[in-house]
Amino acid sequence: MFFNIIVILFLMGITLNAGTYKVCEVERVDVQRAKEAVETILISEPTNTVCMLQLANIYLKQGKIAKGFEILVDAYSIDPHNVQNSAIASVLPFALKVSNLKKQANKTNDKDLWNKLGDGYFEMGIFNEAVLMYKNSLNIDATQHTIRLRLSLALQKNCQTYSAIEELKKILDIEEKNIYANYYLAKILAYDVKNDVLAREYFISAKKALMEKKESFSYIEYTNILSDIAKELKEQNE
Repeated sequence: MFFNIIVILFLMGITLNAGTYKVCEVERVDVQRAKEAVETILISEPTNTVCMLQLANIYLKQGKIAKGFEILVDAYSIDPHNVQNSAIASVLPFALKVSNLKKQANKTNDKDLWNKLGDGYFEMGIFNEAVLMYKNSLNIDATQHTIRLRLSLALQKNCQTYSAIEELKKILDIEEKNIYANYYLAKILAYDVKNDVLAREYFISAKKALMEKKESFSYIEYTNILSDIAKELKEQNE
């Protein structure tokens, strides 16, 4: 993976040094008001990289990483020196990598590039962007069950529970004994939907499929999954 989750921890502490405009400095009391003020300046001064950096900073702190990266890369294209010497420079390599991958993916429409972007966003916890990237990939090749699994997990993490369930059921419509589709569907039903009865059915299906394909798994992976399913089934009985 080209991302590191540590970058998220870094982003939480980002601030900018004093710039041309006071409004383009960190304004802790009212972030939304600061954002609107910076955007107003950028309407008349679209190449003001001090304000661009502050706007990128605001988006990053709000968890809108993709948008923050986009503005940061735009600022870099205008004034590389200023960006490289700003407090936000530490995330520039990540922003540039994402930007370059997106350009390649848009140009070639390569499913592997969309998947790489999706995996990177997922690893960073940017689940809404991961969803978009995985959907782009599946639009090219809908037979990618592993990617659809990742899409369902990204949807679940993004609080789109029923969309996640729908994606898992698409897999099971084609491959009824898909271990992970049964397993994750059971998990979502048990913990998000709170439907223990239906969850139990899918846990049982996952267990049967797992035991039938025992030779396909390493001993550790097999025993870990089987142990967890056994635990879940016991909990359902209590």
